[in-house]
This record gives sequence, C-alpha cells and structure tokens, in this order.
Amino acid sequence: MSKTITIDDDVYQLLSSLKQGRGDSFTKVIRRNVYKPLETCGELLDAYEEDPPAHKADLDVLDRIARGRGRRSGGRK
Repeated sequence: MSKTITIDDDVYQLLSSLKQGRGDSFTKVIRRNVYKPLETCGELLDAYEEDPPAHKADLDVLDRIARGRGRRSGGRK
C-alpha cells in the first residue's frame, strides 16, 4: 500500500539530496532519517536490537541519563 503526500519544494530537495544511489527510494530515505520518539527503556532496547545506531551517540545525553538513574520522573532532584 502507498500514500501520496504533498511536501514543499525545499523538503523535496532535502530528501532528494539524502538518496544513496539509483535504487534508493524516498521511503528508504525517510525510514533512515525519521524516528518515532521512544517513550520507555524497553522501546529503546528493542530499537537498538532491531537497528543498532550507525552514528556516534551524544555523550552529553548519555551522561545525563546515567546521572538520573534511580530517580523517579518528577521526583526531587
């Protein structure tokens, strides 16, 4: 199944510039570059098992996560 969408010319140019060769489709470009936000640690683990990240992790974000371990959301800091 497929859907037709309308995008601005600048977005089309951006997606087109991200194509990796003749056989690359806009669907593949979007799947490589658009991610649904993960809401739980379980979703994060599942995502890493399915598709390990090819890019470097943001070490500042990882440090904040490590410092926050053991704290409950919305709790005292």
